[in-house]
Amino acid sequence: MRPLVLAAALVCAPVPPAVAASPHALPECAADSLGYRAHTLPPIARSVVLLTVTNRGKQNCTIDRFPTVTFAGLDGSANPAPPVESGPHVINAGRTLYAALRTDDTTAPAHYVPSLAVAASPAHAGRVFTASGIGAPAPGIAVYDPVTTLWRTSADDAVAALPD
Repeated sequence: MRPLVLAAALVCAPVPPAVAASPHALPECAADSLGYRAHTLPPIARSVVLLTVTNRGKQNCTIDRFPTVTFAGLDGSANPAPPVESGPHVINAGRTLYAALRTDDTTAPAHYVPSLAVAASPAHAGRVFTASGIGAPAPGIAVYDPVTTLWRTSADDAVAALPD
């Protein structure tokens, strides 16, 4: 009889929180449940932009582990640093995550664009920010070999994760 009682206890045991919080067990965030912000950080000459995404929904959900950042009139997007594959990242309801974006590494002449777009998932349109709206000086956002960090829990961690 003991083995049956033990088996019943195992079947009825609650799922550990680590398993319940697995990113693969949560749905992708709805595009309209996410809010975005972006602004340049000093020194502007390095072209560093702080990005935020906020889950305005009532449920935890997933976004991509790094933002998709594209630039008006240019092909491609910012590369993640460190280089990683796309994958789910949990963002809790009501929480904000941060990523840092370096738009220009200053090793070659930059292209200047009037805006950039940020999305928390490659499948989302995200939000477009104008150069003046993020605080970039004229003639626009300098872009050459852009990189973005993974989403972080603080702005300081995101900026510290940018490669030199």
